[in-house]
Amino acid sequence: MKKLFALTALLSVTSAWAQDIPAHEQFAYQEPLYVPRWSTPYLPSDTMPEACANPEVERYIKDWEAGKIDFKTIKANDSIPEDQRFCKSLDDNGNILEVKSCHFKDSPVGYLWKDLSDYPIVIGITDGGMSDHDPHFHAQPECYYVVNGESKTLADGRFVDLKKGQYFYIPGNTIHNTPIYEKGLGVLYWYPKNSHFAGFNYHWRRDVKYLQPAEAAFDKVDEVRARDLHIGPYGTNDKIFKK
Repeated sequence: MKKLFALTALLSVTSAWAQDIPAHEQFAYQEPLYVPRWSTPYLPSDTMPEACANPEVERYIKDWEAGKIDFKTIKANDSIPEDQRFCKSLDDNGNILEVKSCHFKDSPVGYLWKDLSDYPIVIGITDGGMSDHDPHFHAQPECYYVVNGESKTLADGRFVDLKKGQYFYIPGNTIHNTPIYEKGLGVLYWYPKNSHFAGFNYHWRRDVKYLQPAEAAFDKVDEVRARDLHIGPYGTNDKIFKK
């Protein structure tokens, strides 16, 4: 009887503890789950999700909306070394490049970004034109605020509109994907409660090869890309995105 009572009490405490943890949160100290969710259950919204709240991000958004800053003039905080405060892009081999013009038209992949903060929270900003994006996931939750343009993003099991002035929350270990079309897209992005980007691990389809449930999650994303956007897997759409 005592054993039964102790087990019942333990289960009760464990259940109560579990209920206090958000179902889709991923804490910074946890290792990645290598079988990701294939879509965030959250839709873009006109108000900042509670999970995304951060005073430094809110200051950037306020200044942007007031017209005090734009992509070229926005400033990084002191956690970004001065020699890293430039517009960045990638070449076809994934190497980071400096784009001195700070214009996505001069980027080999069609988009670029700036690092704005590495501590106490990782923040960056992007600017992009027509460009496909490789579906991926990482342990850290991520938030967006759209500063210009619009596109389609994977949310709630489908590709939905993501427009200027909207917020978007992606839980940790969740595949996300936002190809960019004619109207372009720029987002302020940040990782709530996470600092030091060097400690992050991004995971792509190639990283989960032979882990069948994870491969199935990426296959599902490709299926929905074909259904909703009429495009193939990443890397097969140059005729659309590289005109």
